[in-house]
Amino acid sequence: MNKKKIPLILGILSMNLLLMSTSAASAAIAAIAKSFPSEPISKVQMIGSIAQLGQLIATVVFSYLAFKLTRKNLGILAVAIVGVFGLIPAFYGGSLNIILACMVLVGFGAGIISNVSPVLLQNNFEGEERATAMGWAVGANNIGMMLFTAIGGLLGGADWHNLFWIYGLSIVVIVMIFFLVPQDVKLSKVNDGSSKKNNLKSILGAMNGHVYLVLGITFVTSLCMMLFMTNQSIVLSSQGKGTAYVAMVTAIGNVGGIITAVFIKYIRKFTKTNTIAWGFIAFMLSFVLILFTNNIALHIVGNMFSGVGIVLVNATLPYELSILTNEKQFTVAIAMNTFISSIAGMFAPVIISLVHISAGDGSFVTGIILSALMFILLFISKFGKRVEKVGSVNATV
Repeated sequence: MNKKKIPLILGILSMNLLLMSTSAASAAIAAIAKSFPSEPISKVQMIGSIAQLGQLIATVVFSYLAFKLTRKNLGILAVAIVGVFGLIPAFYGGSLNIILACMVLVGFGAGIISNVSPVLLQNNFEGEERATAMGWAVGANNIGMMLFTAIGGLLGGADWHNLFWIYGLSIVVIVMIFFLVPQDVKLSKVNDGSSKKNNLKSILGAMNGHVYLVLGITFVTSLCMMLFMTNQSIVLSSQGKGTAYVAMVTAIGNVGGIITAVFIKYIRKFTKTNTIAWGFIAFMLSFVLILFTNNIALHIVGNMFSGVGIVLVNATLPYELSILTNEKQFTVAIAMNTFISSIAGMFAPVIISLVHISAGDGSFVTGIILSALMFILLFISKFGKRVEKVGSVNATV
């Protein structure tokens, strides 16, 4: 990474610290429930999940907004939305409906960030620098989740209302974006050398077919992630492990994703064009170590492998989309990628239920088989090599 670009990458990735910010509110659900004894617990629990609704809405409108605002200004707007509506419950926390509405809007802002961040990375970095930056972006997500959970927990220790002050960090992020990220032009003014109109139909029609294969991989990735996240506690409880144990091995295991993100540049020298395939091997190992061992060290390593897989796959997928598309196409492609990821995550339990796979051990066995099959398909087909070949042709056009 060129040292002159370090301030730029810090400015862009500062936004990613906010992507998992709803984890702070999720940690206080029990305390919030006590303040609303007349509300059903299921409604209170929505504080941790309803942000996904906002994220889906953001994904749908992102392509439109990206043509109306510069990417830098869109990023600042998104961070401001997260900050303003994240702080409101600290002042007006007497209504659960207001808190839930705020979480939807926080999710909307986070959804815009999850789309505009990779677009800014595509616009400012090329080649391996871009791949490295996208890897760091996933690591920044994990760091943000740890910061918001830890600091939010400290602030809300005496009164859960105070945890929402953590969203004040949005002010720092806005300042970093303003001073460290250069102003760009609206996508509507970008000349991609095409005489076609800038409507969605023409952009989709011009996309390379490999883009849709990448979106398919995104769907499977999200399915694997949700199989692991929603079934780990069930698997470990069958081994006699409690909630505190699951929380501990999960938290420590987060380090695996952060380390992978930091060293993604060097890891890619080994994995080369098969980075996504090796990511699915990491997923497979995470399922295996949790399911077939009863040892705290191996359970931590299993969670670390989950983090490794998430970074290897989720950092490489946007990179591959970026080399398969031009600026205008990438804006639409990354929005589609985020949308499919959200849909797969939300409906994973329904999908598993429809094919009659049991929760817990059955879901973990499914995760092992699915991950192994994806590795074999990607490795044998040399998918990554084919994508980079198409990308190199696009670069010369």
